[in-house]
Amino acid sequence: MSFCRKAILLSQVVFFFASAQTQSEFGTFDAQIGFFSSGGFGRYDQSDLRGGYTNLFGTFEIKSKEFFGFEFGVGVSATGLLHKVKNKDIYSDIVNDIVGIGFRINNDEAKDFRYTSTGFLFHTLYARYKNDWGSLNMGRFPLSLEWIGDYVEGVSAVIDRFEDWTIQAGWFDAQAYANAQENISFGYINYWYNHYEGYQIKNNYFLDVKYHHHLLDLNLYYNYFDTLLYMVGIRTDWNLAYGEWEFKTRLHYVFVNASKQSTQYCNNPSLNELAGLACYVPESMGSVAGYLWQVEQAFKYKGLHFALGYLQNDKRNATNNLPIYADDNPLEYNTVVYGEGAKTGYATIRYDYKGRYFLGLKYGISYYGNVEDKSSQGQFNALCGIVLKQMDISLGYINIDDANGYKNNIAKVWLGFKF
Repeated sequence: MSFCRKAILLSQVVFFFASAQTQSEFGTFDAQIGFFSSGGFGRYDQSDLRGGYTNLFGTFEIKSKEFFGFEFGVGVSATGLLHKVKNKDIYSDIVNDIVGIGFRINNDEAKDFRYTSTGFLFHTLYARYKNDWGSLNMGRFPLSLEWIGDYVEGVSAVIDRFEDWTIQAGWFDAQAYANAQENISFGYINYWYNHYEGYQIKNNYFLDVKYHHHLLDLNLYYNYFDTLLYMVGIRTDWNLAYGEWEFKTRLHYVFVNASKQSTQYCNNPSLNELAGLACYVPESMGSVAGYLWQVEQAFKYKGLHFALGYLQNDKRNATNNLPIYADDNPLEYNTVVYGEGAKTGYATIRYDYKGRYFLGLKYGISYYGNVEDKSSQGQFNALCGIVLKQMDISLGYINIDDANGYKNNIAKVWLGFKF
């Protein structure tokens, strides 16, 4: 295999983007720039799959100093496509062809197999007011909660006056991604799910309560995603240290009430069924009750991290839209992890050296589907990287092997610079 072909088989769960922060009279500046390359090759039944791209990614953010409790932030990001691998497989057209669109919506790995970024993005534009009780955020801002991530457009109120407790509640109507893999504008999710699956996403609400103690991290939350689902969850991380050993036990349970889905409510049922896209059944929000639970045991000794875990969903297909805005998937791709009846066991090992070098391996196997259509998928992840003062490099490789005939080898590489 040639070096160029190997180069597009490099991957990592979360890339270490190069960044630099500079203080000025105005506030804090943060800037990063780098090259990203991703792609893969595989098969689906008798059809060959091939794809990949290389782009230039950069982002710039500025945050003002606090003035009478007020703070303002602005951030932009941009991607420039440098090269795209030519392909003529069944998923070649992810913009106009229903089969390609189904691959884009259903398969988490699509963002690394096809170029999906939209170029320039105004991902941050907010006003924040802070006092002794907490803060109020309005506009476009980053948000990281259970099942909600990246950048949202909305309002968030935070109360952190009470020791060890943080309460956050708010609303958002659109989400954006701003990274080298996906630099996608606000409203991306709304467009694809509304246009091709008949949802009517307009308003999303969240309530998040966190408690932190050296022995316990507790997270209670409620999320309402318009016409998709609503959920109530509890996650606990129990922490124990003995000498240089650290132990963490995670228990996570989510009650989910989702809407019904059926291809019969699509504009073209036969095409949607071919693409694997089921449509929203009107007035059915919350009628499908389900759950997700997860248990994980992690160990740490000096720079060595090891974890074993298990994650299971219900058999009513209530959880397939659960990770629409974010997820805490232990593997690189969540394509089948949250699918109907999925049961996933996984193991991860990672070694960090002096905070500059890392090497990690992950393996998981998922059994998923209903009685008539059961399958299994194994996923192997290998990643490594170097974090230097002026430069970050991360590499990796992912192998997907599904019993239904889908196989893929996908990879990414990130080379970032600080300035």
